[in-house]
Amino acid sequence: MKSSTLLAILVLQALLVSAAVAKGPAGPKKQCWCGECTSWSGVWSCDDFLTKCAATCKNCVPVSTDKGAIKYRCRDFLPENCGCKIH
Repeated sequence: MKSSTLLAILVLQALLVSAAVAKGPAGPKKQCWCGECTSWSGVWSCDDFLTKCAATCKNCVPVSTDKGAIKYRCRDFLPENCGCKIH
């Protein structure tokens, strides 16, 4: 049991290292439409409140504000190196 667990960990680590090497150095930050964003396990999503959903947003979620108004938040994943401000 221990050897199979160790083997699985080594294989996963090798995959992570090979992916990092294949990716190469990070390039310049890409421009995107998001002002403030959040990362969870390396996946970035936008935290901006919008008055209406953008036409490019595939996963728009209504959010109630503290004043009772309805705003929208696009929950699509952002591209890597997006130049948004970490929230």
